Amino acid sequence: MNIKYQTQMKKIFATILAVLVAMPLLFAKDEKAQPQEWNEPGVGSWAIGITFNPVSLASRLTVQPKAGTAVNGTISGSMAIEKQLYALSQDPVLAIRAKYRIQQNWNLRMALGFSGSHIHYSEYVQDDAAVLLNPASENKVTDAVKSDLTSGNLVLGAEFVKGKKVKFTMGFSLLYAIGGGKLNFAYGNAMTYSNPIPSSMPYSGWINGASAALNPDHGAAAAQGIGWARPLKTNNSGVHHGIGVAMDMGIEWFFQDRISLGAAVTFSPVMFTFRPQTYTVMEGLSTYTGKVEQYNLLVSPGSWSCLYGTENIGFQLSLNYYL
Repeated sequence: MNIKYQTQMKKIFATILAVLVAMPLLFAKDEKAQPQEWNEPGVGSWAIGITFNPVSLASRLTVQPKAGTAVNGTISGSMAIEKQLYALSQDPVLAIRAKYRIQQNWNLRMALGFSGSHIHYSEYVQDDAAVLLNPASENKVTDAVKSDLTSGNLVLGAEFVKGKKVKFTMGFSLLYAIGGGKLNFAYGNAMTYSNPIPSSMPYSGWINGASAALNPDHGAAAAQGIGWARPLKTNNSGVHHGIGVAMDMGIEWFFQDRISLGAAVTFSPVMFTFRPQTYTVMEGLSTYTGKVEQYNLLVSPGSWSCLYGTENIGFQLSLNYYL
């Protein structure tokens, strides 16, 4: 664990501690001057709230640019995860949660956490048509790449509660997680018979790495007589799914009528993670047809994993309001 990460975690826990201390003070009333009767949420009552798990492993999947960083790094990073299988083994880092009191000591609950980004990144490149007419031309055209990255977690389960203003809680849930996205490329210089290797932005080389990516010499490209190609779009770029079981145990404190704070230790004893086949649609000029042809560049055949044990531990904080 690096120093920067440790510093971030300290800030997070300091913020959490400040909220836990401040919330009761903000909502507290002078009970001597204004006696308050606390009402127990009854059968049929609903609660809405937010949950926060500062140590969730799901935070390892980044689909938003970090504050103060360049967005092109996020796009580049999405290509880096294309061949990788990422394990999602805990509940969402931050989620919106709803609970329904089905019996005196039992709640049904659902939590939804999500994060994502849509980035339209553009660069100037040489205008090949203008340079053909005038080698000294400084005209430019625009290449662009659109990045769509998303991650989400859906948790469905039941919760046993026991107690009065301070309740013991124990929950069991099914967890579904998804993460990944796609890239789409647009080019200012068209690929033609007279310009089979048009000037393109460096990002088009990410598919297989550096300039070698633009010179396929085997497989589908060779079969069509394509000696140079560039990507048009990725499919299932880094997309992965996770299905598992989540359990938690903690307390819920009603510091105000219909408002509670919760804290619980969570863990996922079993989690299956899998990712489908990934591929990229490429375009190149075929020496056989004399036309621009498309082909699929296979990236990864797909992978899966099974995680089990009590090591996938998290700590969940929640703020709940009962309707």
